[in-house]
Amino acid sequence: MPEESQMAMADHLADCESCAQELTEFHDLSQITATLDHPLPPPGLWDSLEAQLAVADGVSAESLAAAAPYRWTTGPFVPWVLALAASVVFAIGWFGYQSNLTMLGNLSIATVFDQYFDTLHHDPVAAQQLLLAEYDGQPIDAENAVHFVGYHPAITAGMPEGYAHYSCNVIKLPHGDAVHCQYLRPDGSALALFEHDGERPAWFGDRPATEAIHGDTKVKVVDLDKRVAATWRQGDRHITVVGAHDANEIGQLTGWFGERASLLDE
Repeated sequence: MPEESQMAMADHLADCESCAQELTEFHDLSQITATLDHPLPPPGLWDSLEAQLAVADGVSAESLAAAAPYRWTTGPFVPWVLALAASVVFAIGWFGYQSNLTMLGNLSIATVFDQYFDTLHHDPVAAQQLLLAEYDGQPIDAENAVHFVGYHPAITAGMPEGYAHYSCNVIKLPHGDAVHCQYLRPDGSALALFEHDGERPAWFGDRPATEAIHGDTKVKVVDLDKRVAATWRQGDRHITVVGAHDANEIGQLTGWFGERASLLDE
C-alpha cells in the first residue's frame, strides 16, 4: 500500500472506533488461524487413485507401471484423473475449512465461558449478564419453561434444602439451546446449573476432565481453580453444574436429581 494511503488509513482508524475494532478482530483471527493445522492427503492416495483408474480403464497394473512418467498428462483417462483430483482437493479443503471453523467457534465459546467461570463465584449477576449479552436469552420459570424448550427442565423445579432460587433463563448457545439457572447458598455464594442436549466439552476449552462415579451416575469433573464443574446424563439430557465446592457437593446433587427422577417415573 502506498505511504499516502497508509497515512490516510491510520488517520481514519484514529477517529473511527468501529473500523479500529474490526481491524483488531481481523488481526486476532489471523493469529488464531496461523496456529491451525492444514490437513494433508493420506500417504499413497495418488497411487491408489492411479490403480483404480487403471482398472476402470482396462489397463493392467503391470502396463501402468511400465508406462512413461508423463502418463498423468496423456491417455484416455486424463479427464478421470483431473475430475478425481479436483474432488479430492475440494474434499480436503472443505474438511479443513469445516475443522478450522469448528475450532474457531469452540475457541470463542471457551473464552466466553472462561470469563463466566471467573465471574460467577464473586458476582453471579455479572456472570449471568455476560452470557445474556453474548447469546440471546429469555427468562423462564418452572411453569413456562416447556413452551421455550419443549420439555420440563429438571433444574427449574427446585433444589435441595439450602439452595435459594435466584434466576433461570433459556440461552441460545451454539450447538443448541440450554436452560441456565442460578441458586444461592446460605453464605451468598452461587451455584449455576445448565440443562442441555448432549455433552458440551467446548465450554471448558483445554481444561482437563476426569471421570468419577457417584452412586450409579458417571460424572465428568472439570477443575475451575477455585471451584469445580461437573456434567452427567440425567434422563434424555445432561446437567452441568458450575461452581460446586467439591466432590461431596457434586455427589449430593447427582443423588438428589436421581432420586427425584425416580419418584417422577413411579
